[in-house]
Amino acid sequence: MLCEPEGIQTLDLQNRNLTLYSAKLRVPSFGLRVQNYTFFPKRANFSVKIFIYWGNLCNFAPRKHSITVEMKIKLVVLCLAVFLLASCKKTPVAPTPSSEEVPPVETTEPEEEELAEEEQLDELIAEEPMPVTVDELFDDFIFNFASNKRLQMERIDFPLVINSGAKKDTVQRDDWQMEHFFMHQGEYTLMFDSQEQMEHAKDTVLNEAVVEKIFLDDAFIRQYVFRRRGGRWMLCEIRNQTLPRNPNASFIDFYHHFVTDSAFQRESLSNEIDFVGPDPEDDFSLMEGVITPEFWDAFAPELPKRMLFNVVYGSQDSTANEKIFVLRGIANGLELELTFRRENERWRLVKLIE
Repeated sequence: MLCEPEGIQTLDLQNRNLTLYSAKLRVPSFGLRVQNYTFFPKRANFSVKIFIYWGNLCNFAPRKHSITVEMKIKLVVLCLAVFLLASCKKTPVAPTPSSEEVPPVETTEPEEEELAEEEQLDELIAEEPMPVTVDELFDDFIFNFASNKRLQMERIDFPLVINSGAKKDTVQRDDWQMEHFFMHQGEYTLMFDSQEQMEHAKDTVLNEAVVEKIFLDDAFIRQYVFRRRGGRWMLCEIRNQTLPRNPNASFIDFYHHFVTDSAFQRESLSNEIDFVGPDPEDDFSLMEGVITPEFWDAFAPELPKRMLFNVVYGSQDSTANEKIFVLRGIANGLELELTFRRENERWRLVKLIE
């Protein structure tokens, strides 16, 4: 029997390190806490038992009994049910007020307040001087472009052409609405064909980049085409396209199924998923391991389901059999990297880096 003082013992001793890692990093909404470790299985497809030990490493005289997670969950649900039933008994029903007594609900006021605050923030940011190196790297430029209204208006080639296949339109300067891209979200996403392509983001001689706004439910993509002119990045064109016309169409269609269909997700896992993440025992080290499909639910990250953003640095390869999907936090330091590989026309997850 393997155990630690104030530690966790699981029935899965072979994957004990990964279990402890998951236990220490996850912060779900309910569970059992044992000192520094908390274990919250997302799906109870295997039994887990927690023991609380006291004393030295070699003293295995437990002073508290073991508790199963399933029993704990059932107890909590039972208590909630009793509470709800009790609160429903003999509860007086308030009379329904007439339509004249109900005050009107102004649904537009919160939106107006939000827009006003957003405009004030845009004006404040616009007053800040731009860094000298804003055009050196496209990543630096696009963050400033998406947050600084003055810079955005200066860096759009008006009248801006909107290309929707056979149809072309233009947008005049007075009709342009501030485009914040992913700045109002907590994170943004990127897709690469290889590790080598990831390095293109640091290329200072890059002359064209495309920001893609991908609407998964509608199978529709809006591309913002930026070109460097005279050393300055400029938004030169917007392209609207259906998903099948995009070089990443096969992977995007797969990804949409992967994040919305749990059964399909499990079927799309490699037999062994390489895992790299911070070592819970050493903040300056990484730990490596392998995740098998039966334990995927304990490690599966939350991924965007409705909209993705992507930045194309240069060109894309529609025949690439590898995709590196990156989820990157804007201000919280979060970064996840999922590597998918296509074999026999089927995409599968093969690696997760946290």
